[in-house]
Amino acid sequence: MFEVMRVVKRILCAALLPFLLSVQTLLAVPLQSPSEFLGFEVGADRKIADYRQMLSYFRALDAASPRLEIEDLGKTTLGEPMIMAVISSKENLANKTRLKEIARKLADPRGASDEEIRRLVEEGRTIVMVTCNIHSTEIAASQMAMEWAHALVSAEDAETKRRLDNVVLLLVPSLNPDGQIIVTDWYRKNLGTAFEGGRLPWLYHPYVGHDNNRDWYMLTQKETRNLSRAIYHEWFPQLFVDEHQMGSEGPRMFIPPVADPIDPDVHPLIWREANLIGTNMAFRLEQKEKAGLISGYAYDGYWLGGTRNTGWWKNITGLLLETASAKIATPVYIDPTELEGGRKGLFEYKATANHPNPWKGGWWRMRDIMDYQRIASDALHETAADRRIDFQNDIVTRARDAVAAARPLEGYRIPFDQPDYPTARRLASLLAEHNVEVFVNEQGDFWVPLGQPYGRFVVEMMEPQRYPEVKLMPGNDILQPYDVATWTLPLQMGVKSERVVLRSVPQLTRFDPTRVEAVRELPPVDSFAVAMSSPETARVVNRALTAGTVRISRDAGGVEVYVLDSAAARAASSVAQRAGVKLTAGVAAAGSPQLRAPRVAIYKPWSASMDEGWTRWLLEQYEFNTVSIENRDFVTAAGTKAGSKTGGRSLRDRFDAIILPDIGKESIATGRSKVEEGGMKYSEELPPDYRGGIGKEGATALRTFVEAGGTLIAFASASEYVIDEFNIPVRNALSRVKSEDFSVPGSLLRVNVNRHPVTRGLPDDIALFLDSKMAFETVLPGVGMQRTVLASYPVDTHDLLLSGWIKGEEKLSRRSAAVALTYGKGKLVLLGFRPQHRAQTHVTFPFVFNSIYWSVQE
Repeated sequence: MFEVMRVVKRILCAALLPFLLSVQTLLAVPLQSPSEFLGFEVGADRKIADYRQMLSYFRALDAASPRLEIEDLGKTTLGEPMIMAVISSKENLANKTRLKEIARKLADPRGASDEEIRRLVEEGRTIVMVTCNIHSTEIAASQMAMEWAHALVSAEDAETKRRLDNVVLLLVPSLNPDGQIIVTDWYRKNLGTAFEGGRLPWLYHPYVGHDNNRDWYMLTQKETRNLSRAIYHEWFPQLFVDEHQMGSEGPRMFIPPVADPIDPDVHPLIWREANLIGTNMAFRLEQKEKAGLISGYAYDGYWLGGTRNTGWWKNITGLLLETASAKIATPVYIDPTELEGGRKGLFEYKATANHPNPWKGGWWRMRDIMDYQRIASDALHETAADRRIDFQNDIVTRARDAVAAARPLEGYRIPFDQPDYPTARRLASLLAEHNVEVFVNEQGDFWVPLGQPYGRFVVEMMEPQRYPEVKLMPGNDILQPYDVATWTLPLQMGVKSERVVLRSVPQLTRFDPTRVEAVRELPPVDSFAVAMSSPETARVVNRALTAGTVRISRDAGGVEVYVLDSAAARAASSVAQRAGVKLTAGVAAAGSPQLRAPRVAIYKPWSASMDEGWTRWLLEQYEFNTVSIENRDFVTAAGTKAGSKTGGRSLRDRFDAIILPDIGKESIATGRSKVEEGGMKYSEELPPDYRGGIGKEGATALRTFVEAGGTLIAFASASEYVIDEFNIPVRNALSRVKSEDFSVPGSLLRVNVNRHPVTRGLPDDIALFLDSKMAFETVLPGVGMQRTVLASYPVDTHDLLLSGWIKGEEKLSRRSAAVALTYGKGKLVLLGFRPQHRAQTHVTFPFVFNSIYWSVQE
């Protein structure tokens, strides 16, 4: 009976199969090209798909093809969905969970035998990550990504199928969706005008603009954290390629090998693999008669902060591609006489061993950029498939070598007993977010072992840097760094740590920074004291000021503390607990000065200052009440007297403190950047509504603001504007020093700190980040003005450099890094450095926070 039923079932299935297949065909989602789907030719002049259109297309591919699946990485800063397309064969995607587990095991092969590794490698696939469009004006890769994805999911040729069988491609079509939308909207708005393809008057990331490519070891931004989680916690790729664009007047495309110097602590297999892949890219491009390819140019192998760079110390081979730019999607014509070198690796524009086929000039379009990128991306896919076994074995080798480089029980101890434990906890949390193994003992000490696959990364983060001085020829200057020369976390965060070898295995538990503890009830006392030794205290103070009273007093030992009344403390208790800030019973002395919630303005120029964005982001994170002020605000305020009851509100009526971020004095005054003598004075104009600086009216308004009791705070180059506009006994002693006599590309220097309200909670010596020719000389002021040197460089500069590289350090001797002055009823604070540099230099955040609190200290 059962056999009869099985036969009948087979007959029915056979009869119904053609019908079912025809229904499936009718219901199938068509596999359209991006141009068909969007209704315009992708890559055509003056045509761009915005991120939301791209997102719709990738979701359509997901619905139509078994070769592509969309993974949501999280939300962007402005709430857009951030996606990654996983592209491979149907069989690989069905086995995705297993392939991810294999990649994880190869990235951390501890405990696995050689035979087990051999079996895993045979079963595994090359995991390749490709990211596009992190810099939003570099828009071609986001368009190319759609075409590449369509080609991979629709091709039926044997070679494409072979590559798909051997490779899992993780394709991020835009690493900055918010910015892609911002740029596309601005471009479309200005099509057909004199400003078509021109620059934006604001940042193309809501906070950090171009610096979103500088955040990859600090992980401050949502987009960075989203992708970092996918790389180092979920997928563990062996290869990582980041697609960029560069200037229009030089070579057409940079492809690895990188330029010197390289960091000698990076495993040599990283460079060999990058060179292998880059060589095949150049080979395939040259076969397609794509001229202007260059390697060993501009982009070195030393700097840590970029997307794929951070992976070098985590055993991932990261490659950078840089293609010459058009004006977004508007073609440009480059005259042959305008082609130039002038950068490391190509001083003159001509044929060289690393640039054998120079582009001869002419029209250059977004379509050209996309074609170069597509050929290079296909070559990457080819090599990843060809070398599947090698790439998987190599990451095992690198991970094992990292583990073997450490002695047994060697690692870093971050003690609980230190002045700034809250920031020490942030450091431990940051390492854990990088998937570094971090442990904690019962006393609260953190322990970071070096015998782990990311051991090289740990050392790179925790130890001082010494920039490798590479010369191409005897007698020549060294090759300058591409970006900064230091990133030593304990120094720039102000955290004590020590590298030790333990004698025995300690009792430890794995540190989980995401674990949320229940909020502890405060004891029933009238007031609480909070130490000033951590910048994390600012979160507590600002939350407290929303509900109660905060005073500045001293504890039993004579150390300054914040004292919060009961209402203020209870409002801030949850914030304090999350930050690791202790609230202890304390009483304010009679007559202690009281704080009120400060009203802070940040100058926002039309020159799209990244330092303005970082400042805005940082103060928001620490819960300061901030607003942006633009040029027109100064013009409006210029004719309004302080405290006026009619005719509008003055700056002093509205704000307690105004911050001028690191913006050149010419840009503040006129909206134009400084031009060196003999340099090109031309600059591309913005539309009329976005031109100019604060002008003479703004200077008058600022002086009136300070004279009436406001506090003006200037960072780095903005200090020179204040020096020029206010009659104060300060000058930049390095303003006329030549670059060949003094250079600091971004290093940590020792400074001595003097006691003042702006330096509350700071130790006597700290590490200060400096990357410009800025150091103050002061003289005795006249009656009615007070000046205080807040921080100064050591007289003996032999011990000045803590991490990085500097030339001409003797010029900092007897010079000041920061100065505070009284001016009328108000105050000036000049910080000759960026105290909030890329939200990385926690140790100098108090210069900003305390300056703001000084403005409202009653």
